[in-house]
Amino acid sequence: MGVPALLILVLGVAGFPAPAPSQATFFEDVVIRSMEITAELRPVPYREVCERSPAPPGAPSAPPSCRATSFGRLKGKTVVQFAVTSPTPVTTLRWFFADDFIMKVTASVPVTVRREGFFINLTFGPALAPGATGTLTFEYEGETWDLWDDFIWVAVGDLYPGIASPFGDFYTPNRSSLRTTVTIPSGYLLASSGRMTRQEAGGMQTYQWVPGEPLASIGVVGGKGHVSLARKAGEIDLALVVRPGYDRFADQIAEFTKQSADFLSRLLYAFPHNQLTVMSAPFDRGLLGIGYPGLLMITDLAFVGGTGGLLDRDSFRLLVIAHEATHTYFPHQTSGRGIAAVWMSEGFAEYLGLMAVESVMGRAAFLRELDVNRRWYASVAGRDRAIGDYTVLNSGFADGVAVRYAKGSFVLHMLRFVVGTEAFQKILQTFATRFRNQSARVDDFAQVSSEVAGQDLSWFFREWIYELVLPDYVIAEATSTPVEAGFRTTVRVRNLQTGVMPVEVLFEMEGGERVLQRVEVRSGVEGTVTVTTPRPVRRVEADPDKWILQSNYANDSAQVR
Repeated sequence: MGVPALLILVLGVAGFPAPAPSQATFFEDVVIRSMEITAELRPVPYREVCERSPAPPGAPSAPPSCRATSFGRLKGKTVVQFAVTSPTPVTTLRWFFADDFIMKVTASVPVTVRREGFFINLTFGPALAPGATGTLTFEYEGETWDLWDDFIWVAVGDLYPGIASPFGDFYTPNRSSLRTTVTIPSGYLLASSGRMTRQEAGGMQTYQWVPGEPLASIGVVGGKGHVSLARKAGEIDLALVVRPGYDRFADQIAEFTKQSADFLSRLLYAFPHNQLTVMSAPFDRGLLGIGYPGLLMITDLAFVGGTGGLLDRDSFRLLVIAHEATHTYFPHQTSGRGIAAVWMSEGFAEYLGLMAVESVMGRAAFLRELDVNRRWYASVAGRDRAIGDYTVLNSGFADGVAVRYAKGSFVLHMLRFVVGTEAFQKILQTFATRFRNQSARVDDFAQVSSEVAGQDLSWFFREWIYELVLPDYVIAEATSTPVEAGFRTTVRVRNLQTGVMPVEVLFEMEGGERVLQRVEVRSGVEGTVTVTTPRPVRRVEADPDKWILQSNYANDSAQVR
């Protein structure tokens, strides 16, 4: 049977090697012009088997391990119109789809089909010439996860196939005009992206969605017994799709959705959708949300609270919603491509979500949630790789997730520190508007950053995306002497580890007055900064506001001699 699309992206393809460059399918090679998806869903009641492993003598019992034993059935057909955009002939297209569905592929051009795990490799003979167009028809049927009475979630990988490149440029090549038609027995409430119509007859209902613009990815979600609660989120018509009893924070979720959309509209450009569905989903703490165009899936735990964890905090619930709302822009409006494509989705969503928390709840709430990411990355630092090393085919599992989300958000936080908040906000707005409905590389973002900031920032992206650096700032020496104007204090700051960054140094005088000065500190080298103050400086500290990721924050301050 198939597995959830997101889990395939994170887990299912990690073991497969990338194809040779001569056969690699990049987003520049082929683009989808239109896609028509027709599917019949047959959900089933959820059943599972749970097993409890024996605990060692004297140890507490471990929680049981459960696995689903019932799976719904999906029968579908997807008709794809594509065009070759490569300047050279294309021989192979690689599609991502559930590994054990029965599949039939027909084409308007000669093609050979080969299954390889979660991929369908199509080899064209003769090769497709530049500018060529064609039609592919996929017909498929099989059992899949998340097709149960009380929870339905089908998307790319089981609802329809999608082009997958070796770098994980998953969204860009699939951006197309979409029409989705789903038939399902009566009694189920479904939601997806686009303008929806529904017809019911003979115990069956047919949903159809037609988006108003090309989309990179969609999902169909819902369940039996769900209800739709109509709300307004500013100018957005909001539908909250919830199960009975999962509406304790429904009004707050609606307000947080409005605040997130308002913030993103001010920061980037007007929120792209005037209709939005937010569905409560039975995710655990390992998956808090999913963002599709005009459709957000948020864990049930955010709707009910009382878990004793992070989701009991208003600021964290806002962060989860703002993160998924940001996916409306990244990657669904502007898709990352090539190296670090996944960072340009998750790292961006996490930090812009944090900025929404700062805008709505203030700096203290922002710093509290930012520190969650600091600690999360610290838990994997030392065994991770550079952000640019992680792709769909090389996901890095849990360590890679921490890098893309936690470190990824900090990369943007550090860029904000380097250029200043005003310039940073202008960078985000310029990048989002310039590459709207397009794809972009890290180098495109770096170029926009340098352009807006008026300085060459290639060194920053080289260090934090393509290389693996982690500084450790220490006060090597701090001395002060009386002078005619007051007191002259000199501080030598050393970076015991790697990386080159400007660092703020705090000079704290008697009475608590503060002076901040910047100094660039290279790896293994000292930077020196001197200030003159009217009163003695008693304490100095490197990076007092903790803008920069470090391996050790315990040695940043010192008393002045």
